[in-house]
Amino acid sequence: MIEKRIAELFSIQYEKRLLIFDTGGFCAAFDYTRLLISQNFEVIRYEDIEAFRLRYEQEIRNSDNKWAVIVYSDIYVPYDIRKQFFEIEISLRSIFPKLHEDTVRRYIKDIDLISFAYGELYSSCDTREKTEKFISDTVFSKGNIKNYCDLMIKNLLPSGDKSGITANGWIEIARKKALIDYYAAKANIWIDTSFVDAEFEKFIFDGYQKLSGETKKEAPAILPKVIDFIAHGKTALIVVDGMSLFDFEIISRYLEGIDYEYHCTYALIPTTTAISRQGLLSGKYPRELENPFTLSQEEKGFMEAAKNRGYTKQQSLYAKGYNPPISHFTRFAAIIINDIDDLVHGQKQGRVGMYNDVSLLAKSGKLQTLIQDLYSQGFNIYITSDHGNTPCIGAGAIRNAGVEVETRSKRMFVLKDFAEEKDSFGDKVVTYPGYYLDKDYKYYVCESGVSFDNKNEEVMTHGGISIDEVIVPFIKVKAVI
Repeated sequence: MIEKRIAELFSIQYEKRLLIFDTGGFCAAFDYTRLLISQNFEVIRYEDIEAFRLRYEQEIRNSDNKWAVIVYSDIYVPYDIRKQFFEIEISLRSIFPKLHEDTVRRYIKDIDLISFAYGELYSSCDTREKTEKFISDTVFSKGNIKNYCDLMIKNLLPSGDKSGITANGWIEIARKKALIDYYAAKANIWIDTSFVDAEFEKFIFDGYQKLSGETKKEAPAILPKVIDFIAHGKTALIVVDGMSLFDFEIISRYLEGIDYEYHCTYALIPTTTAISRQGLLSGKYPRELENPFTLSQEEKGFMEAAKNRGYTKQQSLYAKGYNPPISHFTRFAAIIINDIDDLVHGQKQGRVGMYNDVSLLAKSGKLQTLIQDLYSQGFNIYITSDHGNTPCIGAGAIRNAGVEVETRSKRMFVLKDFAEEKDSFGDKVVTYPGYYLDKDYKYYVCESGVSFDNKNEEVMTHGGISIDEVIVPFIKVKAVI
């Protein structure tokens, strides 16, 4: 695995002062700073000689702490300082000396899978042709992917007590799970990652309600915080309805020339469009909305949110589709893309079907073109989703159950009449505590892998509290090349 290979390159177990030269931007391929921080290194970005020398004299020289200094350019580092550190150059060439560097760079999203296969490479493949053959025949072979996924699954959850996993910890697990699911669908092999949901459900009941009080620098903790997070200057928010982390793994392979930061946030529960997308675009929690169960007030909610953050009606735009009517005056735009949610609700072939359909969508280039157009007009661009999706088996349809929610999901229902309790629906649902929701109702969501679709019907859907549905991408576009 790439993390182990980097740890060995850094001599992370033996060295306390690292001077890392990353002049080729390897950090974009793998965020090794997280590895360093997990090993109790204080990470410093080296940008200015005088500023660093001052810090070195005041904090580092006589310290017993672990320090990692990262140099991202050809800036000069004095020799007297260099000799106090263990120096490392990190690049694709230093990590994979037997492979052709430029060819590997084309598969940068798959660097961990490449690293997994690289351990069994005993001869040089340092030409473009040999590296391509190694990647196609070995890296992406069904056997290598199966072995990789099996190992990743074993390490997906920490051993022992899971109650200490934080909201950020669950995001890391969700990202790893999405990658496993992506590779399994790509290779058309069966794997089971659903065991994560039982532990994640405990977090939802114990920790999810605290997200509204969390402040994060990298990304909003929960969707109603997005508006405040992005409402600065000329900004466009692209909402890809229904896009899960799994779906983004597919899409990300086609965002060539688009530099971005990949973060995550939490959707609102129940994970339906009416509840979660309204919360996202209004900046309000469902209990604050006039009608959280329909989308009739969505545009109005967004325009009010824009007004409350200093944008005029003329400067604000709510639109759907890949060709929004951006005007010269537009400074705050919400653009809704429904394609993935439409694919979800028509999907009968599970994740393999989603992999094929989302790949075709990504290949069309429509999202890329939208991003490029917005960037060329000077917008700060963010991409997120209102909820994810998950594979389910139908347990049989229910009729006339509760309050009508504007959704195609069969994973949840809402009751107003408390005389009709969940026992009527067997052991296939759990009572959701109603965090951020109107307490005059009771909310029921299906257990993991279950929906109230036709009995034994295989579907992709949403509305529940699985990790696939709740944790969604939050992407900040940095540049378009």
